[in-house]
Amino acid sequence: MEDKKIKILVVGDFMWPWYQDSCSDALENLGCIVERFGWFKDFRYWVENKSEPRFHTFFHRIQYRFHFGPVVWKVKRRLLIRSKKFQPDIVWFYNVKLISPRVLGKLRKELTNAIFAQYSNDNPFSTAAKLGIWKNYINSIKLFDVHFAYRFQNLEDYRNYGSEKAFLLRSYFVPEVDFPVPENDIPEKFKCDVVFAGHYEEDGRVEMLEAICRAGYKLNLFGGSWNESYRKLKPNSPLLSLFPICPVTNEEYRYAICGSKVALCFLSTLNRDSYTRRNFQIPAMKTVMLSQFTEDLVSLFKPDLEAVFFNNEVELLEKIHLLISDEKLRREIAEKGFIRVYESGHDVKSRMNVWLKQIGNKKKYGGK
Repeated sequence: MEDKKIKILVVGDFMWPWYQDSCSDALENLGCIVERFGWFKDFRYWVENKSEPRFHTFFHRIQYRFHFGPVVWKVKRRLLIRSKKFQPDIVWFYNVKLISPRVLGKLRKELTNAIFAQYSNDNPFSTAAKLGIWKNYINSIKLFDVHFAYRFQNLEDYRNYGSEKAFLLRSYFVPEVDFPVPENDIPEKFKCDVVFAGHYEEDGRVEMLEAICRAGYKLNLFGGSWNESYRKLKPNSPLLSLFPICPVTNEEYRYAICGSKVALCFLSTLNRDSYTRRNFQIPAMKTVMLSQFTEDLVSLFKPDLEAVFFNNEVELLEKIHLLISDEKLRREIAEKGFIRVYESGHDVKSRMNVWLKQIGNKKKYGGK
């Protein structure tokens, strides 16, 4: 494959641009020929001024959830036809739950010289996952040549399910999307002391965010699933005044992060995360990051120099007070964090360059 341009078939739903699309763009920038295969439009559509897409019908929703039905069969047939025509060197399944092991087996028989790779930024092995949602993904593990894990602990999970080759592939930031915005260009509604732009979980983050509000700081809150928490909040919760809470994407996400003095990062307990995508996006936007502490994260950022970490509510409030009251310190940490994510290659193009090197060639995997 070194003597020609590598042909890569990227398979996934292609719903959110920072996943399959961003990786595909980066691979093309590295000189690869990329074919995108997705099924977003088969099941969903975007509604103007809405942050989440809708299913065409309830029937489409059921088929997507249970990976069964005429729309699913249509997608599978199209995948077989497209892959046979394209003849890729690498087939990359990125967050793919829809395609069954049976169809994957047919692909392997057709593309005998291709390397098959699998990856998910979610945690397919989490006990909190919806029943059966990762069934196809997990049952297909032995059919892939190489797997890429979002988190260290999933490396062992892949091996336990029969994977012979598994590598860590961290998430990344996208320079064309995650960049600093001048203060004068940020709408006033996004300016605040502290922001958290992430999903809701019952892991203590609600209580910490309430404590920030009660301490007198102006908090902005964005993200998915927060409306599920509305009825669970106490009548005197200061978060009630922030509802409805919606996700922000694209330029509004940049405004949300860059408009804050301090950007928070909570880690998903459901996914057992030791880091998350925001740990790279926030420094790339040159905003000081205040994140939950993990040993993994302090191996990536120098504490109190390139990012700031907390272990509990008391530390959280102490660190916020320090950062809010010292603008010079905020700017210094934000600047050093910005330098770190670029120097350490946490951008998507650098990630994809590592991905290509780890995949290597067919002989590396025993001519499977």
